[in-house]
Amino acid sequence: MKINSEAAKSNKIAKRRKGTIKAKSEFFRSARYGLTLQEHRIVYYAILAGQQTGKPFEPVTLSVKEFIELFGVRGGNYYHEIRRISSTITKKIVEVFYQDDNGMHYMAAPWLIAVKYHAKTGTVDITPNPELKPFFEGKPFSSTEYYYLLKFTSQYAERLYELLKSMPYHKKTVVDFDLEDLATKLAVPPSYRKDYKDLRVRVLEPAVSDINEYTDLDVGIRVKRGLHNKVDTVFFSVTKKNVPKLADRVESGEFTPPLSEEEQIIAMREHIGIELAGQLALDVGDN
Repeated sequence: MKINSEAAKSNKIAKRRKGTIKAKSEFFRSARYGLTLQEHRIVYYAILAGQQTGKPFEPVTLSVKEFIELFGVRGGNYYHEIRRISSTITKKIVEVFYQDDNGMHYMAAPWLIAVKYHAKTGTVDITPNPELKPFFEGKPFSSTEYYYLLKFTSQYAERLYELLKSMPYHKKTVVDFDLEDLATKLAVPPSYRKDYKDLRVRVLEPAVSDINEYTDLDVGIRVKRGLHNKVDTVFFSVTKKNVPKLADRVESGEFTPPLSEEEQIIAMREHIGIELAGQLALDVGDN
C-alpha cells in the first residue's frame, strides 16, 4: 500500500532527525565556513546518513518530496528551487587547518561535490566531498544532534554551538574569542562587523538564544573592551545542562509530536508548505 511506503520513508527521515553528527573536535574548532540553515541541514543530512549506514561520504538518495519537506524548499517550481540550491551549495567552501606527522596543512574544499536531480525517478542524489571524510571519523570527536538544526532559527547557532561544544571544558567553563577571529569562524558578513552592537543583535544574541532553548548548553555573553573602548574579546560562559535529548523531548510532547503514522507523514516536517501538505493529505486519504 502507498501509505506503508510513505510510512517507511517517514521512519527513515525520523531516524535521521534523531541522529547525531560526529566530527573531530579539532575540525569544529578550527574550520572556517558559512552555511545558511538550509545548506547546513542538507550538508549534515548527507554526512549523517553515511555515518548511520556505515557508508560514510557515499551518495545519499532522497525522493523529491523528501528533499522538499526536509530542507524547506519553497514555491511551486521545485525543479527551479532544487537547481538554485544545488548551484549554490556545491560552491560553498570549508577551510581547514590541520596537523599530522607531515606537519601543518591547509585545505579548502567544497562540502558537496554534486547534487543530482533525476526527473524520471523523481529523486535527488546528494554526494558529500570524500576529502572531508577524515575529519568526521576517529577520536576525539564532538557531536551535535540533527534535531538542533531543525529547531534553530539563527544560521549562526549551529556553528557557535560547534565551537563551544568542541572546547575542552567540564560542567562549567568560560571560553574567550578574539572578536575578529570569532566573526571569521562564524562567517559573519563585513556589514555586521563594523559595530559590535550589530554583531551582538544580529548574530550572537539570536544564536545564543537558540542554543539555550534547544541544546544541552546554557550560554551567557560578556565582553572586554580595549583601545578606544572598542570590544576586542567576547567571553562565553558555558554550563552543561542535564537535559533529555531533543528527539526525546519531541516524543514526550514538548514540541508537539505527530499522533499517528498518517499525521507523521503530513505534519512531522515543520518546514512543509501548505500546498504540499494538502497533497500529502490527499495521498493518505486515497489509501
